[in-house]
Amino acid sequence: MADMITANFSVHEMACKCGCGNHEMDSEFMRMLQTLRDEMQGPLKVTSGFRCVNHNQMVSTTGINGPHTQARAADILISGERAMRLFEKARQIGFSGIGLSQKGDRAHRFVHIDTLGRKALWSY
Repeated sequence: MADMITANFSVHEMACKCGCGNHEMDSEFMRMLQTLRDEMQGPLKVTSGFRCVNHNQMVSTTGINGPHTQARAADILISGERAMRLFEKARQIGFSGIGLSQKGDRAHRFVHIDTLGRKALWSY
């Protein structure tokens, strides 16, 4: 069985996608992510969790202090009505940053959630 961070999220799925092996996620963020998963009553596919500084500089404009590099963010592959439900529940749970990418191919639509403290909503 995979090493688990919570009941439903593994070290592997939260680890940096560059292959560096870094996966240290903020414990409060992971508690909230597990609560979100429980509220959604089904799996959530994380496409990006922790990002090392090098990887984040290649895929984002947030640089070394982005929410992913601070281990307090996840991008979740989701679309349509289920994305709307996730947005509503994420706000109720207390995620402070929510980014919506719901254009184009459904296979690439996602919702970004984070706990950086500032309240922000944006679209990609």
